[in-house]
Amino acid sequence: MSSDTPQSPLQQASRWYAELSNESASPELWQRFLAWERKPENADAFRQVESAMETLDRSRFETRRPSRRWAVAGIAAAVVLAAVSILPRLAAAPDDQLVMSPDVYATAVGEQRTVVLADGSQVRLNTASRIEVVYSERARQVTLSEGQALFDVARGPRPFVVAAGGSETKALGTLFEVYLPPEGVRVTLVEGLVQVAAGEAGPVLLSPGEQLSMVAGGVNVARVDAKQLTAWQGGMIPFTDVTLEEAAAEMNRYSETKLRIDERIAKERLSGSFRAGDQEGFAAAMEVFLPVRAERSAAEIRIVPAGE
Repeated sequence: MSSDTPQSPLQQASRWYAELSNESASPELWQRFLAWERKPENADAFRQVESAMETLDRSRFETRRPSRRWAVAGIAAAVVLAAVSILPRLAAAPDDQLVMSPDVYATAVGEQRTVVLADGSQVRLNTASRIEVVYSERARQVTLSEGQALFDVARGPRPFVVAAGGSETKALGTLFEVYLPPEGVRVTLVEGLVQVAAGEAGPVLLSPGEQLSMVAGGVNVARVDAKQLTAWQGGMIPFTDVTLEEAAAEMNRYSETKLRIDERIAKERLSGSFRAGDQEGFAAAMEVFLPVRAERSAAEIRIVPAGE
């Protein structure tokens, strides 16, 4: 965004809205916008513009639909006028009148499910996962309360925000995963751009192939193999040089039959891919490739040293 004369925050917000509504908006443009939005007065102005545009969208359907051949610059000018004339009426309406009851989606242990949301976004829920979805005038808000979900976000004027484990991830038209392990939260970006606010840390922008982890208030960003980490959506669990204990814990997420690892062999290392929920197949493979044997019962499979 550029301008030759000083503009009010509302005017600047209108120009940003117009530019970001373009399908070809680049990650660099989003980064400049997020830097501008850090000022509270700018963030407030942008929310006002979003609310005004939502009202205009509704009014078009209530009267007549105009031509879609609006120029982007024309939209920017319309937003400024709409924000001035419409926002006082919006401000008088309580927020709870603008929010629908949440839609809840969940999966059982071993189940995976794809959900298509009202805006066209798709969510792939992994085993034992639960989300709540609320669309308001200001945001498309999703809360992940347990488990793991892959979000393929449709572009739209309202931000798409995922809250999980003390973090908030704002998607900018993208593909990303949010996972709640036993401790902390993990956000992995596959495509596009996301902004993550985690704990007391300031907003962090992730690039494709980066993962943000938050444990005990500490935040770390690292490069990862995003495709491998999201392979679970195809029903396979890949491991690369992990301990037997770590692999068993991951496999246990997908089955009521639990793998129990003797502490004497817990640090044995392995690599490979296994079908999610196939505890018998995992145990049989361990007996072939490691010095272990499996003891089976109705509820669990114990893996112990072979010489015991």
